[in-house]
Amino acid sequence: MNKRNDMIIEWAIKKIETDFKDDVSLLLFYGSYENGTDNPLSDVDFYFIPKTERAYKLTKTFIVESVGFDLFPMSWERIEGIAEVNEVLLPCIANVKILYCNSDADKTRFKELQNKLKKNLSNKVFMLDKASKKMGRVEDLYKTMIFEDNMCELRTIAGHIILSLADIVAYSNQTYFSRGVKKQIEDLKNMEVTPKDFILLYESVIKADLELQLKKYCYKIIKNTQEFLDSKTEKANKEENKANHEALAELYQEIISTWNKIYICCDSGDINLAYISGTSLQRTLNEATRENGLNKFDLMSYYDSRHLNQFKERAMEIQKTFVKTIEENGVVIESYDKIEEFIERN
Repeated sequence: MNKRNDMIIEWAIKKIETDFKDDVSLLLFYGSYENGTDNPLSDVDFYFIPKTERAYKLTKTFIVESVGFDLFPMSWERIEGIAEVNEVLLPCIANVKILYCNSDADKTRFKELQNKLKKNLSNKVFMLDKASKKMGRVEDLYKTMIFEDNMCELRTIAGHIILSLADIVAYSNQTYFSRGVKKQIEDLKNMEVTPKDFILLYESVIKADLELQLKKYCYKIIKNTQEFLDSKTEKANKEENKANHEALAELYQEIISTWNKIYICCDSGDINLAYISGTSLQRTLNEATRENGLNKFDLMSYYDSRHLNQFKERAMEIQKTFVKTIEENGVVIESYDKIEEFIERN
């Protein structure tokens, strides 16, 4: 035990009981000193949930014996957001000790949010969605890194990238770093599955001395994590999503014109429009497969401006498979051989 930290905790409790008894809902204690991973210079990680506006006057940052302390507020609304995994501060809800409680109602409300977080962590699709959204922010960071040449900025961005990627891996495993970054590598090693060479690349980023090295390792760890996340998401979608073949039939009726456009372009040698039409069809197919838990259709890797016949043949294969998927599940595509037939039936 640390005498300084124990006395700080006692001070905070007494301060609330004496001056803010009716203004604070809860005082909560988390972090290294709570979970036993502290060192002689560890502070006390604690925060309070305000009940009134006056409670914010309790906020205080200070230094004792060269150790910094921050007693800060978090509103109920922010706690609710953390329970929805909108922030990475999950230990602030899941791994806490209540030091002060104003009422049973406050305690019950907090316990309900703890249960909501637990429920969200158990939801594979929910956590993969959170991981995917975080991956989008990582990709934005990497775009910034590409055009940066200052090592101070590069290392700062790289640190943000690897920490965010670690959270993505944790979310994909339906967990989080309950002991913070201090034990992150150890916790990563104990996770069920991680991206290829993740820990090796994580440590390579930290050891990199040159700009090109740093960018190279960041690119590789992002790429491997994206592939890992894609495989997990695809598997979860197949498990959770049931294909809506009626919707797929309606979609096919809308996009058959794109297939036709590709065929005309391939026959006429219009490489520009063939390419653009192909990318449009690929995006639509990607969305359809993701939403319906289908296997991906690879069209664009077959594009070759010198051999458009190959591209046309691949498009035809995908079209046949797409139609077969719909019809084999008992759904009829609304299609007519002659205009007279359409007019007669409609």
